Amino acid sequence: TVQITPTPESVAVMSGTLPLLVNKTHPVGADFVPADLEDLSTLCDPSLVRIKYSGTLAVREAANALIKMLEAAEKDGITNWQVSAAYRSYADQQSIFDASVDNYMKNNGLSRSKAISATRLTVADPGASEHHTGLAFDMTVPGTPTFSGTQQCKWLHEHCWDYGFIVRYTKEKEDITGFLAEAWHIRYVGSQHSKSMHESGLCLEEYIELANQ
Repeated sequence: TVQITPTPESVAVMSGTLPLLVNKTHPVGADFVPADLEDLSTLCDPSLVRIKYSGTLAVREAANALIKMLEAAEKDGITNWQVSAAYRSYADQQSIFDASVDNYMKNNGLSRSKAISATRLTVADPGASEHHTGLAFDMTVPGTPTFSGTQQCKWLHEHCWDYGFIVRYTKEKEDITGFLAEAWHIRYVGSQHSKSMHESGLCLEEYIELANQ
């Protein structure tokens, strides 16, 4: 008999009263797919932001907020933005994770277990990546190897909170988030939450834990 695999039901990732938490202890399944995914290349003016890879998707509400934010940056004289990553499927994340493990084994001589541990400092396990939500963006500057210290990075860290974004992984919160700081990784949570988190200095894990007490 032929068994037809059911199409996964898409998830409205912005429907909760609190931001959706996806991390090492709150993973999503292999069939998780956000609703309202849109191709960034069709939504974003190429003069405003370069989309590094064709077919890059993001949740529409988050993409619209990104556009609004970058339009404000342009008015402040800050241009030359690039989105290097947004939504990733479970399979996409598996490929990235496996490639990092292989790299550590081949180029650093690590055992597989040590290569996995090293990878987990900067690359999420499949199911544990915020990119699965379609609400996370990796922001870079075309042709610039390091985002930290650029005028774009400084503007982003100062203003992203006003447009519903948070800087998800910071140096101060590494022990809580479980990831090394990533200056380029922003996450859309909505302006109500982003402003509260910015004012309180709480990371997403702390913010949700406090709200649930």
